[in-house]
Amino acid sequence: MPTTLNPTDTHESEVLFSQAMELLSRNHVRAALTRFEQALEISPNNPLYLSYYGLCVAVDREDIPSGIKLCERAVKMDLKNPVCRVNLGKVYRLKGDNARAYESFLGAWKTDKTHPSAAAELSRMGIRRPPVLSFLPRSHWLNRRLGILRARLERSGR
Repeated sequence: MPTTLNPTDTHESEVLFSQAMELLSRNHVRAALTRFEQALEISPNNPLYLSYYGLCVAVDREDIPSGIKLCERAVKMDLKNPVCRVNLGKVYRLKGDNARAYESFLGAWKTDKTHPSAAAELSRMGIRRPPVLSFLPRSHWLNRRLGILRARLERSGR
């Protein structure tokens, strides 16, 4: 997938982005964060750069609110880019907001059903089972407690 989405992108910003992606794949998040910052200085309107930068901010600096804002901005800039939605979902998952993470991964998958990251993240999250008491909302304290109990009983029975 080409990274050039804007006329302001340059060869230098694309090289920095490639280096950042390589560092990120090796789990060198802090170094990747620096490269993403440099790429954004050159091409501040590239949603892909912004999205990965937001993910790195959330992971390295543990600044999840800023990571969410950056990733949400990237999604708004390019609604059809599943990578931006997947990164947003990853940040929501770091926050512990699995419902929003799932929505984001599902949105990415609906945008491009052939994209491997969206399908992998949905698979990783699994399918939620119905609440124990269907007449109460899933978020009700009784459903939550009974759901935890049901999960424990099923784990101990295996």
